[in-house]
Amino acid sequence: MEIPVIIIAAVFGFGIFFFVVKRLLRMALRLAVVGALLFALLAGAVAWWWYDPLGAEPANRNRNGAARPARNAR
Repeated sequence: MEIPVIIIAAVFGFGIFFFVVKRLLRMALRLAVVGALLFALLAGAVAWWWYDPLGAEPANRNRNGAARPARNAR
């Protein structure tokens, strides 16, 4: 009588363990996806700040402008 009870308890315990592991893997995968998304947003924000496309330009930034003419030699 002990063996069938042990077998039933083992199958039941394995079922609960399998269910919990499956849930943990799903949550870990979702957490990894959310973490990757947040990391990509943070990297984009840092790149936006680093290159600063809308920031103030320095006065001598225009490299296509005409050069100042040289003074005549004396």
